[in-house]
This record gives sequence, structure tokens and C-alpha cells, in this order.
Amino acid sequence: MSNRAETLAKIIEQRQPLVQSIADVEEHLRNLTNLLRSLDQRRHILKDKLDQPEVCDRLSQIDFSPLRLQISTQLEQLHQLRDRFSRPTLNIGVVGLMGQGKSTFLQSISGLTDDEIPALRGGACTAVRSTIYHQPGEPYAEVTVHSEQTFLQEVIQPYYQELELADPPKTIDEFAGTLPEFSGTDATKKSMYEHLKEDYHKHLPMYRHLLLSGAPRKLPPIPKERIHEYVAQRRFPQGELITFDHLAVREVKIFCPFKNSDVGKIALVDVPGLGDTRLGDEKLILETIGQEVDLVIFIRRPDRLRYGWEKRDTDLYNTAAEALNNLENRSFMILNHVTGTDDNMEACQKHQTSIHDKHIDVIRCKIADCSNSEETNAILDLVLNYLANNITYLDEQHARVYQKKLKELQILLNAELEKARLVWSGGLIVDDINEQGKFLRLFNKLWANLTRGLEELLDQLDIAKERDEQDIFKQQVESIIQTCKSDTGIPTEEPLNEIIARRFEEGDWQTTYAKYLHEIRNHLTRHFHAMDMGLKEYVKQAKSQVTEVLINQGNLGELTPARGSEFLKAMAEIIPDNLVRLKHAFQTLSNFEMSYKANFHYRIRPHLDNLNPDKTNLRLSASNAMDSREIKAQEIFTYLETLQEEALFKCQHALEDFYGEPGQAAFAEVEEFVDQVLRAKDVKNEWQIFLFQEKAQVWSKEFGDNQEGDDRQQWLSLVDQSIAANSLKQLQFLN
Repeated sequence: MSNRAETLAKIIEQRQPLVQSIADVEEHLRNLTNLLRSLDQRRHILKDKLDQPEVCDRLSQIDFSPLRLQISTQLEQLHQLRDRFSRPTLNIGVVGLMGQGKSTFLQSISGLTDDEIPALRGGACTAVRSTIYHQPGEPYAEVTVHSEQTFLQEVIQPYYQELELADPPKTIDEFAGTLPEFSGTDATKKSMYEHLKEDYHKHLPMYRHLLLSGAPRKLPPIPKERIHEYVAQRRFPQGELITFDHLAVREVKIFCPFKNSDVGKIALVDVPGLGDTRLGDEKLILETIGQEVDLVIFIRRPDRLRYGWEKRDTDLYNTAAEALNNLENRSFMILNHVTGTDDNMEACQKHQTSIHDKHIDVIRCKIADCSNSEETNAILDLVLNYLANNITYLDEQHARVYQKKLKELQILLNAELEKARLVWSGGLIVDDINEQGKFLRLFNKLWANLTRGLEELLDQLDIAKERDEQDIFKQQVESIIQTCKSDTGIPTEEPLNEIIARRFEEGDWQTTYAKYLHEIRNHLTRHFHAMDMGLKEYVKQAKSQVTEVLINQGNLGELTPARGSEFLKAMAEIIPDNLVRLKHAFQTLSNFEMSYKANFHYRIRPHLDNLNPDKTNLRLSASNAMDSREIKAQEIFTYLETLQEEALFKCQHALEDFYGEPGQAAFAEVEEFVDQVLRAKDVKNEWQIFLFQEKAQVWSKEFGDNQEGDDRQQWLSLVDQSIAANSLKQLQFLN
């Protein structure tokens, strides 16, 4: 791989941490949206409920709906940004008006022909957006066709709206019916109507089989010789279409080896040329450039007789600039030099010297013969070298535009949230000093009781761990061992006859012996899986002990009717997301589990090796003509009994060494929980915030009848959570 190819590959790899950072910000924005929705819902409830005109008036002045819409827009844009940086290639968009040589340029680089990238004289040739990837091997294409729904929404509906043809069809059958007449006189719109009528409507039966309900779908890989069926619009001289499948195509990806194999991980994005009267081209350019390309190559073929930049050139540039910020540092202009009798070199030179006069600002404006492979690949080298040297900086500049929008939105949200905080007379967090003092006295007493209760529970579990008092698990193991002894999986009724019959099924004694070993080993391990019951019961018991302390010493029983291990799960759901340490502690303990498969299976397996025909040390003796069937069957039966007993004996003794492990694991998990809820930094503050929000339930006698205070506190709690979620740190994906 060349240095440049390595550089491009490294750039793609370096984008991945940014991709994850953007995804994290998206998650924070979704959480913020949910909080704002809750605030709006609470606002409506309070306005109808409260008998406080001043508070209701302030509530009426708050509305988070427009800001939630802005967040939704930002989420869509961040998703597009993440998709851009997630791509496995750097994409170069090739854009030009109809008939300027764009397809010829792509042919020269890729080695493809008119069959795959049509570049024919006359009208527009390329029918759909194509992306061409450098990949060794025989060329092929991945074709995505429209569903019925996307075909109607993205292709047909724009015609109905632009031409004002009444309501757009909602089903394919409706579109297949009589097409509304167009009564306008505008020549351009008349031509649009002809496209709709003569191409899409008239020939619907020819491509309708590709349009299915549901989502757009990929067709099986298309070989090189059939690619043209999906990308080219071929017509008779009179303009009538010859091929029709392209009418149903949404997107095409072509994979082929480029002539210059040293290009690295790049893709060329080909957008249908503007200039005909088919609708959707400008929207397609905006979407493609805005979402899928890192750099643009404009293709322009000056007319040798009537040259000069035209309005359509500046319109095209402005369209691209609207989609891709910093276009002046992300675009090249190629002036297509036609040789022979139509030589336009003078026109190309005139355009080259006057390009900046028209404010078409690009990195470089170069003259090249788009049909000449050597010249076009030299242009590609120039573009790739520029990408290798500048794309990291350009990526950062591009991302900063989105970061700036988020910061502006964050400022707007802060202003609205500050209004929400001041709804109750400046937004005091507690009713008054007396209420605050009462809460702190009750909290300190609860904290002392909870701390003592959890510490004493740890001492109990530690003592039980040291004494190996694991009765539940021990009894479970002993019961399983007895079951394994009574249910061995070895033939019991007329075992020799059964073994002899099995030998005729299998064909020989060795295979019969091997099959029995596999079956007995699996039979034994199935019994051990019953160990899960004891392990689960032990974990459940440990969680229930923690729950008892939280309810009895922590006074948390009124927060949920759940008890036992389910109490921890319910608490993890009740605790707000912004109380990160506290919520995580309950989630972790609630999710703690032990199982035979995870904790003991790997320790038992080595003791079963002698029941593996490839590893056993008891091999069948060589058969000879003097051996009777009964002798061989007896040998197998004896070996099976011996090996099963030996394996069970080893497993039993191994498990005896592990009797204390469930207690040790449970103690470690509970100790970690106690560390997180009592000793972690700032966790006491989180307990205060949480218990103040729930004080009416935790201390119902002291706070239960203060409905006004509860309404205010619930509102302020939501506001505080929203402010925390709206912090700039949470919404920052760039340093």
C-alpha cells in the first residue's frame, strides 16, 4: 500500500472516536427531549390545578415545544454527520450539468464503459445516483430499488405538487389509473408533465414488478453486462424509452478496479446531470453532497463557439454550497477539453482565467480531456493528495458548524429553563428555612440508620462466607450428585443386549463405544445445570437481605410495593437518570446473577475428559475372531460404569472446594453496592436530592400533606434534571 493510501486509511480510522462522541451527544439530546416533554406535560397539569394566578401566569409564558423541534432537527443533522464519519471510504462527488462529460470522466478513471456509466450523445444518459467503489475483481453492482411507498413519495409526488395535479396518488393502483390532465401553459412544466406521463405513467407495467410494499430493497448482485439496465435511460431517436428498470431504481453501487490501483479507500459519487426537466435532481444533489461526499469535482465543458460562464453554472455552484459548508476548500473544477475538429482549448482557457470573477471559488481549476485516462487520473492524483493533506482539518471545520449550532441551542434552552426555575417566587428549592431544617434532621437520622444497617449486613455476610455456611448451595450440589449416581445414562435393562443392538446400528464396536461416551458425558453435565436453582436462590436471598435493610433502616418501603430482589430493580427505575452514581449502584446489584454455566461449568469440564473418546485412557482392546459379542459388550459396559463413576467422583470433590464461592461472590457484590451508595464521592448529595424529591412518601407524617410544596418540588426537580442534561459538557463532541 502506498503512503497516500495508508494516510487515507488512517484518516478513516481516526474518525471512529468522533463517531462515538457524536452518538453519545445524540443519546443526551434524546434524554433532554424526554425531560422537556415531561416539563411541558407537568406545566399543563399545574396550570389547570393550581389556584395561584401569578404562578399560572409564569407557567403560561413557558413553552418548550419549539425548542424540542429544534432538538429534533439537531438530532437529524447529527445522525447525518455520524453517518458521514462512519463511512469506510472517503467520497468524491462528481457533479455537472447534463452533457458536460461527467460520465466520460468517471469512465476514464474506473475503466468502465457506456454499458455501466452511459456517456452517449444526445439527452441525459445517467438515470440514477451511482457510487463507484475501487475494488479488485470483476465489476458488479448493488442495486437498491424503490418500495411502492418511497416511489410515490420521492418520485411521483413532487410532479403532482409542482404541476398542481390535484392530490398525489396514495397507492400504485391509484397512480396506474387515469393521469390527471395538465392545463398550464408554461413550457418547462409542460415538459415535466411529458416526463411523468410518457416515462413513469405509460410504462408503469414494465417496471412495476420491482416496486414492492415495505422498505426499499437490494436486488441480488448485478453482473457487469447488466448494470446498464439499472443506470441508463436509453431512448429511440424520437425520444421514446427503450429500457425501463431504471425508473424503479433508488440507488446503485458499482464495484470495480480503478485504472490507478493506488487510490486507496475512496469512492466516486455520480449524480445525474442537471439540465433536463425531470424533477428531484436539485434535491438529489443537495442530499448527496450534504450527506455523502467529502469533496466535489465539478465538470464543465466550454462551448468552443459560444463560451462564457452562465447563470446555470453559478446556480449549480450555489446549490452545492448550500449543501456542503466550506465548499471553496472542498471543490475542484475540471474544464473538459474536447480535441479534434471541435477543439475547445481556447474556450477552456477563457473559463479558467475568469472563474473567480463569477465567484465560483474552488481549490484549483484545471483543464483536462475527460476521455483521456492519463489526464483524468492525474487530476484524481491531485485531488487525493489534497484530501490526504487536508481532510482532517476539513472534517474538524465541518463538525464545528454542528457543534456551534448545539451551543446556540443550549443557550436558548438555558434561558427558557431559567424562566421555569423562577416560576415559584424566584425558584427557592425548599419552602422555607424550617422545612429545610426539618428535612436535614430527618435525612441525617435516616443516613445514620442506613449506614449502620448496611455495615452490619456486610459483617454478617463476611462471617457466613468465612464459615462456609452455604447451606442452600451445598444441599443443591449433594442432591445433584445423588441424582447423577442413580441416573447415569448407562444402559440398565439388559445392558449387554442393548449394547450389542447399538453395535449393529453404528457398524463397529469403536464407534458404539465413542457414541456412548459422548452421550454419558452430556447426560452428566445436564444434571449439573440444575445447580442454577441453588445459585439463583442464594443470589435472591442476598438481594433480599439488602432490601430488608433499605426498607427497615432506610425507610424506603413506601416508594414501591416491590419486595425482595424485585425491590432493587424497582428502585433502579425510580431513581432519576441525573443521579448517576446512585442509579448505577442499584442497577448493578439488581443485575447481579450467578449460574452454573458462567461460574462453574469451565471448572468441571476438565474432570470429564475421560468421557471424551478422543482423550479417554480406557481404550477398547483390539477385536479378534475369538471374541464373542457378549465379551465386547461386557467390556464396553464395564468401561462406561468405571469412567462415569470416576468422573462423578472428581466433579464432586471439585465442587466441594467451591462451596464457599457463592457466598464470596455475593459478599463482594454487596460490599461493592455498599461502597457505591455510602462511600463514593458525592453520593451522599445524590441521596439528599433523591430523598428530598420523595420526602412525602419517605416521611409521610412530616411531609405527606404538603401538596403545594410537592407540586413545586416535582417541578423544580424536573427543571434541575433538564438543566443538568443541557450542560455544555453533555452536548460537546469536539474538544
